[in-house]
Amino acid sequence: MTKSDDTSHIHPPERSRQPFQAVTMPVERASTIVFDNLDAFEKRAERVYDGFSYGLYGTPTSRLLEDHIAQLEGAARALVVPSGMAAMTLATMAVCRSGDRILMPETLYGPARDMITRFLGPLGIVAQAYDPRLDAGIAELLDDRTRLVWVESPGSGTFEVQDVPAIVAAAHAVGALVAADNTWASHLLFKPLAHGVDIAMQALSKHAGGHGDLLMGSLAVRDEVLFRRLKDTARFLGYGVSPEDCALCERGLMTMPVRMRHAAASAAKIVNWLSQRPEVARILHPAMPDHPGHAVWKRDFSGAAAVFSVVLTPELAPFQAEILRRMRLFKLGASWGGVHSLVAVNDPRKSRTSLDWLPSGPVWRLSIGLEALDDLITDLEQALAVPAAASATAGRKAAE
Repeated sequence: MTKSDDTSHIHPPERSRQPFQAVTMPVERASTIVFDNLDAFEKRAERVYDGFSYGLYGTPTSRLLEDHIAQLEGAARALVVPSGMAAMTLATMAVCRSGDRILMPETLYGPARDMITRFLGPLGIVAQAYDPRLDAGIAELLDDRTRLVWVESPGSGTFEVQDVPAIVAAAHAVGALVAADNTWASHLLFKPLAHGVDIAMQALSKHAGGHGDLLMGSLAVRDEVLFRRLKDTARFLGYGVSPEDCALCERGLMTMPVRMRHAAASAAKIVNWLSQRPEVARILHPAMPDHPGHAVWKRDFSGAAAVFSVVLTPELAPFQAEILRRMRLFKLGASWGGVHSLVAVNDPRKSRTSLDWLPSGPVWRLSIGLEALDDLITDLEQALAVPAAASATAGRKAAE
């Protein structure tokens, strides 16, 4: 068939891609999917869960990433969505309806807590926050209206470790599902599905992406019916992912074990160094013997991530801004899990009621990156010298 120039610009000649076999994930972009015949077109809805019907619902690139995540999580199926927050919203909306109850730990990711109370609350879904240290005691809060229990272990900011199997047993006894935000540990350090959790969630923007340039979340499940509920809810919400972002995430997964091991080794040494500093009142890290849930962490986890918090002594509160200004390698930022070291300042006491064990003083969350260990310690040391320098200056002025 002879084609005009206008038509030829839209329809290039067909060329086989065989035997081209790259070791990297191919990036296949599309919104429109075409079909060979009318029967296939009319049955395209049947392809939503496994095949291809429209680019929003999946491409070969996103399907490959989902299969890889399912393998890593020990799951039957996995789903990728635009962010970790999107994953938490999706999981909650897929499981709960008006009149249902949700239990969430006080440590749950702050924006997710807001979503559950301020967005789902007006829709008739009742949420109750619980002390993350309840463990099996959560049974007292469960009733026949409870449909979903969220766990986050360790928890955001303060890193309490929950007894997930005990919580799962209590929730399943009343017919409730359990969803776990497992972003801190990832599938490398803790596999929620192997401990009875129904929905394993990760913000792939953190460890998996690993470079601070990717937004994506994942949900992994063992049950096909639950997967289809999640997938249906995702398409009703219009969730889709970019194949370019999927390829970035896949590339991040390839180096994730090496990055996490390196950062964790540096973090362990920095924790040891900080524990000797007079400016530090307490270190919030699951590997510390006095940390809430430490015994459970030793039992259930295969290691620690390079993200933890420190409580500074109250005397340092007036110097926070200057200490942070002096830091050169640690950047002030709200994310974590990447190659760059970050510090975030947040007072958990503003939104928590179960923090009687936490000493007073500013709370900083540190995410240790891949910079040289000695350089990171030097950066912390020179920044923390601010109070001593200020005291010396004040002494000289007083002497004058």
